[in-house]
Parts: sequence; C-alpha cells; structure tokens
Amino acid sequence: MVDFGCYGANLMTWLMEGKKPQSVTAITQQLQAENNPQVDDESIIILGYENANAIVQGSWNWPIGRKDMEIYGETGAVYADNRYNYRMRIAKGYDDFEETTLTLPERAAPYNDPFHYFKALINEEISISPYDLSALENNMVVVEILDAARESAKTGKTVYLK
Repeated sequence: MVDFGCYGANLMTWLMEGKKPQSVTAITQQLQAENNPQVDDESIIILGYENANAIVQGSWNWPIGRKDMEIYGETGAVYADNRYNYRMRIAKGYDDFEETTLTLPERAAPYNDPFHYFKALINEEISISPYDLSALENNMVVVEILDAARESAKTGKTVYLK
C-alpha cells in the first residue's frame, strides 16, 4: 500500500493544493503469496474530500505496469494514459462526447531528470511551492494519508483526518 499508494496520494494532494482528505478508507489483500510472501500485494484507498473523491489503487499484482490517471469533472473527463498522452472528453449529453487527444513534449531541463532537478534545487536555481509533488509539505500529507490507510485496512473502518 505504501510503495504504490504513495504516488496517488502525492498526486491527489497536489491536485487539491495541499488539502487533506476528510476521510480515508482502505482495503488490502495478498493475492500472490507465491511471489509476494511477506506483504499484501493489492490495495485500494478511497480518499473523501468536501467536494471530491479519489480512488488510489496500488498493486504488485497486475500483469502490466500502469501509470495512468482519470479525472472526472462536471462536464467531462481527462484520461492521462501515460506520462505523455492525454485524452480529454467533453460530454455531449449522457451518451456522447467530443474527444481531444494531446501529446506532451519532454519536459525541459532540469525538470526532465530527477538528479538535475535535485541539483538545481540545492543550487537555488529553482524553487518549489509548498504543495509541489516533491515538496516536504505535500509529502507530509501523503504520510498522514498512508498512515490512515494502514489503520483503516487493519481495523476495517474509515479513518477521519483533522
């Protein structure tokens, strides 16, 4: 749950500009004991916010690696299929939509390489905002979310954050 759940919690904290979820509900399972004998290898974490919900799925159990995200709004949805390719669907009634496909270019230096990013940060060539993906503030919220998720999975109850 912590290994792969951290990415979804990190992205959701960034999208919510640092807001903590009001509630965290999680379940875990061990589905491949032969491959992952010491850990649960499947987790689902539900984050409840005042005006949004997020489902974070972390798994060592899937046959292919996934790094995708779906965001649903009032009039459409965005699908980030991978780090470069996005699809945006704008609703046209309930059963129809208009889809736009976007391909992002590689990020410019130093944002295209974690070591260059770290060096630029140490040398104060760049700065980060409190809830950027690599910011301490963001990641402190991520730790709080994951601690609540572990407690929820252990007790079978929703954990409410203050």
